[in-house]
Amino acid sequence: MAKFLHVGKVKPNKSWHNNYYVHPYHELIVVLNGIMHIDDGNEKITLSAEESALYPAGVYHREQSDPDYPVESFFFVFEDKNLQSEKISCKSDAIPLLKTMATTFWELHHSENPLPFADEYISLMLQLFFFKQKSVEKNFVNIADDFMSKHLSSDISLDDIAAASGKSKYLFLRQYHEETGITPIKKLWQMRCKEAVALLKYTALSTKEIAFRTGFADPGHFCRKIKNFCGKTPSEIRNSNH
Repeated sequence: MAKFLHVGKVKPNKSWHNNYYVHPYHELIVVLNGIMHIDDGNEKITLSAEESALYPAGVYHREQSDPDYPVESFFFVFEDKNLQSEKISCKSDAIPLLKTMATTFWELHHSENPLPFADEYISLMLQLFFFKQKSVEKNFVNIADDFMSKHLSSDISLDDIAAASGKSKYLFLRQYHEETGITPIKKLWQMRCKEAVALLKYTALSTKEIAFRTGFADPGHFCRKIKNFCGKTPSEIRNSNH
């Protein structure tokens, strides 16, 4: 069983950082909001909201808050003779329960110090950290794309798309880009343009109506986007089909 030593919190601060250092204890990091950058001298790691990392004792590392999205996180310091590793471990698939447990631990620790069941609590958190989810779920990219395709005419934001996919905004943005090579907002505009081109080719709807149905702000915006998308203006696309 792990032996709990200390819990602390990093508050949002775009200048927050730790220089390279090594400590003789293990440390579990749970990110609440924002983004944290980690560097162990060989590999650079980025953690977003609801992601976690485990620093084994003796591992050289550096931490830094993202200047645009300052990190807010908890860190749990503990000892565990059974934990032997020379590499930082990350939990990239978000487990909301781990975030909830970290928050509850923090609140209990400040209301009753020392916490009588702290060792058991941190041990359970570690079990969650190492737990591998076996459920097969629909790929979050497909979920996001389905949501966007059904809301082309709506003024949807990155927050809306991330919520539909079941992920925090910054985690969703990073993982979507890693999976597809583009941002979700760029994909949304590609989908809007593709749908608009199809409506221009195969329907008699007015240009104004098509722009409205596919989420463009005004005719000028519509014309510019379509031109950038396929090299032709809406009028040229429509005339080429007559």
